[in-house]
Amino acid sequence: MSRITDPQTFARECRAHEVVVMLYLVRFRSVLAVLAALLLSAPVAAQTRPATGTVAGRVVLAADGSAVHGATVIVVGARRETTTDTSGAFSIENVPAGTYEVIAQRQHLSAGRQSVTVTDGGRASLEFALTLETLHENIAVTASASGTSTTFDAFSAITSLDSLELAQRRGASIAESLAGEPGVAVRSFGPGNARPIIRGFDGDRVLIMQDGVRTGDLSSQSGDHGTTIDPAAVERLEVVKGPATLLYGSNAIGGVVNVISPQDLFRASPFEGVNGGVSVDTASNTGQAGGAGNVQVGKGPWMAWAGGGARRTGDYASPLGTVRNSATEMQNGRFGVGWTGRRAFASVGGQLERSRFGVPFANVFHSHDHGDEADDHDHDHDEADHAAEAFDVDLLAHRREVRVDAGLRQLDTAFIDNVKATFAGVGYRHDELEITDGVEELATRFENDTQSLRVELEQKRTGRLTGRIGVDWFGRDYRSAGEEALSPRTKQQSFSGFAYEELGFGRFRVQFGGRVEANRFRPGERPESDDHDHDHGAEEADDHDHDEHEPPPVRDRNFTAASGSVGLHTDIGTTGAFVVNVTSASRVPAIEELYNFGPHVGNLAYEIGNPDLTVERTTGLDVSLRRRAARVSGEINAFVYGIRDFVYLDFTGEIVDNLREIEYQQGDARFIGAEASTQIELGGHAHLEASISSVRATLTATDEALPRIPPVSGRVRLEIPWKGLAITPEVVLAASQTRLFRDETATDGYALLNLGASYFVVRGHATHQITLTGRNLTNTEYRNHTSFLKDFAPEMGRSVKLTYSVRFF
Repeated sequence: MSRITDPQTFARECRAHEVVVMLYLVRFRSVLAVLAALLLSAPVAAQTRPATGTVAGRVVLAADGSAVHGATVIVVGARRETTTDTSGAFSIENVPAGTYEVIAQRQHLSAGRQSVTVTDGGRASLEFALTLETLHENIAVTASASGTSTTFDAFSAITSLDSLELAQRRGASIAESLAGEPGVAVRSFGPGNARPIIRGFDGDRVLIMQDGVRTGDLSSQSGDHGTTIDPAAVERLEVVKGPATLLYGSNAIGGVVNVISPQDLFRASPFEGVNGGVSVDTASNTGQAGGAGNVQVGKGPWMAWAGGGARRTGDYASPLGTVRNSATEMQNGRFGVGWTGRRAFASVGGQLERSRFGVPFANVFHSHDHGDEADDHDHDHDEADHAAEAFDVDLLAHRREVRVDAGLRQLDTAFIDNVKATFAGVGYRHDELEITDGVEELATRFENDTQSLRVELEQKRTGRLTGRIGVDWFGRDYRSAGEEALSPRTKQQSFSGFAYEELGFGRFRVQFGGRVEANRFRPGERPESDDHDHDHGAEEADDHDHDEHEPPPVRDRNFTAASGSVGLHTDIGTTGAFVVNVTSASRVPAIEELYNFGPHVGNLAYEIGNPDLTVERTTGLDVSLRRRAARVSGEINAFVYGIRDFVYLDFTGEIVDNLREIEYQQGDARFIGAEASTQIELGGHAHLEASISSVRATLTATDEALPRIPPVSGRVRLEIPWKGLAITPEVVLAASQTRLFRDETATDGYALLNLGASYFVVRGHATHQITLTGRNLTNTEYRNHTSFLKDFAPEMGRSVKLTYSVRFF
């Protein structure tokens, strides 16, 4: 069995990795060159000075009239926002003349929208009195043509969760924190190795970003790889459901998860004072313990930020017993400094992450005949635990990021409002460790160095038109060595240009845009094949051997992907909206789909890539009906996507190295589904929340279901407030899933009972929150259909979690 054990090689690679990260800063010169070119091409201010005015006022607590510090004030549709100072005052200058709605909120402290008319040289005054509300505006910055907006005003279907909501449902990963949201499911190989599924789309079709930048990890590549971002360090989570390729490229064909960090609001917006937060939590089932903190300091045009945290969990307990080697741990730190002038801004920051996740039952595929197990689908914990005593597999990951933002703001030009450029360099490495009798050996190392440059021009509203245009460059150097080095070292580059425009006609708004993206893959030589006859019983596998199979050829590939969309957003009275979008989106094949060859325990398969794959093309229709009112709010979303040349894993019927042999193939597919959610105010300020999601995904040629598609699911939640306390009983429901792909395992339906209690202490300069949550209180045995472990162990049993968080301003 091939291993990487040479300490000198290990040290050289670590030093080389450090050098690569430092060299990322050099690439920022290209950002400055692009900005200079844009400045030279911009109209001269004196020629056509736009008409602008000022929106100013104060934000207070409705209960006692005290000032609210740190509230976000947004002029919707004008790309203007700020935060209140220590006296609760705010002033937003250079607002283009026109009529707007203005929102003020600080997490769940909110007030109704106010309308304001801005005149040239004028000053409009507003005052907001905030109260603690369950029903409030949800802010969103992802997938908007006109700047920060709300989920109600967006063209896409977007879920947005703020830090208070995340504290009530905090899990070991962002995927677990999003579980149960309409249209979102969780793909997992244990608690740490989890990733969101959006409307049935998984892997390379769902893009994970942090503050609008790709995370650079390998969670899309394998079922046992997960996202390594600590949910306790998150200010807000935004999920864009449906194709978002127009703005973010072909990897966003199924949707986007954007993780917003506390400092993101201030990259181009100055503030005075100190903002920050601290959070700690613990849980009974896994022995979870974690904490995180962050601080942002603003003084004049300067800002600095820092933050970090750590989290660990032990093995989780299911109703059938403890699931061995499911423990997790993660540590992270970030830092940065920024400057914001009257017309320009710049910032530089970095972050470090380290995580370690166990891979439960990974040893089973080395020591048993997987074909027998696949047929049996009924594994006893004692047998599995006995097998696990042979050896364990852990994933040890490191992620390092350097990020530079620079740009021009609120320009006095006829066409350009803001210019933003972001360069990010991410160095990601994870090691797959095999542990025998406490001795660790490095079996496989994966490295993924990425660099990205994005330049955007945000347009001023000229008459009815606004929007943004931009260019993206992305470079990737992927390499692996060891037992599961399935692909050759591959360098990928993409370049794209996009335009995303919006026309306003009173209560009607029309969105349209397009993107063209060129990708190229340059693979190296395929690594020499290992014999894969592991020391843990693989020699007893059946007679099939991978040497019977020739690996697919390795050759360069070039792809061009084009995407376009048009949408209509119609206001229905003052409380409703109807939205329809038609999209044409493209996705280029991923490295693993083109070049993989060999045993891949993370996907429970012996994979054979296909270098002849073509571009995947989707034609989609999304329809949304929304209501936003004092007593009843909600939305209904329906979608249908027809996908030509959909890439999927096709079973050949053979067993190789104790794993089912699969080949990457293409065929037409169809996804049809819907989500619905509502929030209703009952008597005594109690609120009822309910949601339901459904998706049906089919290979149209054979009418077969695609694998690991979530069943119909939903939840019903009641919030009963009393002074600063909120009691929240909840029932989570899932139907059985019997639409299966080939020999996939069916899963039964289930109902889970949860109960939460949160106590809030709200002051003008701080918000305290204590949350006690009981999950699966009846200790129900259930299986997650989208989990790779559903054949081996049920999900987590009864658990009680305690969280305390404070935000100070």
